[in-house]
Amino acid sequence: MYRLKVLLSYDGSCYNGFQMQKNENAHIKTIAGTLTKALLKLNIHTTVVGSGRTDTNVHALRQVVHFDIPAFWEQRLPALRDRLNEYLMPSIYIIHLELSPNFHARYNAKKRLYRYIMYDGPFVPYLANYALHVESLDVHKLNTYAQYFKGKHHFGLFKKRDGGPTGDERTIFQAGAYRYHHYIVLYFLGDAFLRSQIRLMGGFLYQMMQGKLSEEDLIDQLDRGVFRYSTPLPASGLYLSRIYY
Repeated sequence: MYRLKVLLSYDGSCYNGFQMQKNENAHIKTIAGTLTKALLKLNIHTTVVGSGRTDTNVHALRQVVHFDIPAFWEQRLPALRDRLNEYLMPSIYIIHLELSPNFHARYNAKKRLYRYIMYDGPFVPYLANYALHVESLDVHKLNTYAQYFKGKHHFGLFKKRDGGPTGDERTIFQAGAYRYHHYIVLYFLGDAFLRSQIRLMGGFLYQMMQGKLSEEDLIDQLDRGVFRYSTPLPASGLYLSRIYY
């Protein structure tokens, strides 16, 4: 068996998250499950491992996964990519794949970049699954508030309660916001993230932008362990943008 490192993108609005589920059917589909079924059509029996899990309706621009393939496909990688894309498109697309012995998509990852997209222009129906419609925002202020998250913190109050047994300490290397026309991009680059952490941080910042929470409230929840707010932004505006190895 030969290990493949695979770069792919997907439209999360079509799937019930990344992680494969036991009860998948026509109404419950996941990214890993759909990719596994496509591989089985090519008689490739393997396990798909992702750099991280994305929730239902969360998109990916450059997700990374690995899986093993039999020797038959070692010299046929372009054909393998084309055949898989025939089964996966249009909601999943394999951008690139390459042989990478001993590679592990999750454990080898050093940093992960997420972006959250908001839109403060006139309502556009076809953006509903891809951006959060908001009132006009002061992006300079949003960028300033986002800086509070930089550094190493315990994010126990910025995760879903069923977020798993891992520790809550994470490091955020970069955080901020910028505008492109009516699109507002909120971004976080970190070593790893807890379940729904990005959306919970974004939800807190959005409440601050509306004047419902203060900088002191953010400091309380982030550094003092005092609960103030825990409603996440909708998943549809979130994009896993890049994995750094």
